[in-house]
Amino acid sequence: MVAGVLVELSDKNIDRIFDYSIPSSMEEEIKVGMRVTVPFGRMTVDGFVLDIKNSSSMQSLKEILSIVDTDIVLNNELLALGRKMKEDTLSTLISCYQVMLPKALKAKNGKNVSILYDTYYSVNPDIDLSSFKLSSSMKKILSLFDERTSILKKELEEVSSSSLKNLKLKGILLEEKKEHYRLLYSSNTSMKKELTEEQKNVVSNVIQSEPKNYLLYGVTGSGKTEVYMEMIDYYLSLGKTAICLVPEISLTPQMVSRFQMRFGDKIAALHSALSDGEKYDEWRRIARGEASIVIGARSAIFAPLQNIGIIIIDEEHSDSYKQSDSNP
Repeated sequence: MVAGVLVELSDKNIDRIFDYSIPSSMEEEIKVGMRVTVPFGRMTVDGFVLDIKNSSSMQSLKEILSIVDTDIVLNNELLALGRKMKEDTLSTLISCYQVMLPKALKAKNGKNVSILYDTYYSVNPDIDLSSFKLSSSMKKILSLFDERTSILKKELEEVSSSSLKNLKLKGILLEEKKEHYRLLYSSNTSMKKELTEEQKNVVSNVIQSEPKNYLLYGVTGSGKTEVYMEMIDYYLSLGKTAICLVPEISLTPQMVSRFQMRFGDKIAALHSALSDGEKYDEWRRIARGEASIVIGARSAIFAPLQNIGIIIIDEEHSDSYKQSDSNP
């Protein structure tokens, strides 16, 4: 098997796909859109797998060295969008893909961003407790699980550490690490507002027509955001996703707050005011399908959503949506 790899180097002279042999041990794992490490001249570089085929026109191929991410980084939609951007902006293809990703997932100048975990304890369901001689402190610890299936390690800081250790050694308590995200959203949602007749007309005009571009004009406070949320609600009911862009980062928290009240933890935020770790967490929540609505500044248009139903560009006349000091 052969993989077509786009290497990390942004140079017009090598702006093409290079063929690499896929080791037999990796054939089941490597997929289009993944990052891999490959030899390139005297260097070792990262790159994106853009094609998988049975053979190559090249006589002798170097092998892929390793897989960087087990998950697909660039889905089919982002891959197609990158090719379109390359044509429109005359940029190298790798630079188009780089602009889509958080730092933790960029091949070039990649930054190691850690994933955060919490440790939980639970009682082993396959253990017969009557066969163990338990101390009073051990019994006290186990009694904490009478009404709970798992307990966060931090919550057990005041119990006997030696008893906790012995329960683990005996296999009575199981230890499990669970990932947690840096940004937390409440799952609670409030009742949606009743729309005015004018707002209802706008919503019905959009959702009942053929897909096309619409311009919604209204003065500040006229209820445009309520219209956005109603339309998004409709597309979510069809199993689709949504993007809502705002021109300035300063407007993002306000919009996030409004949307969270309506949609709870279905939302995710993407903008430059987030830390690298927060961006990485939000990006993975979106890619995993844990968030179906993305709110943010212009870079949020590259969110790895599947099956997008609607894209809303709030204050679309703003110059902030244009960036002329970078390539692309």
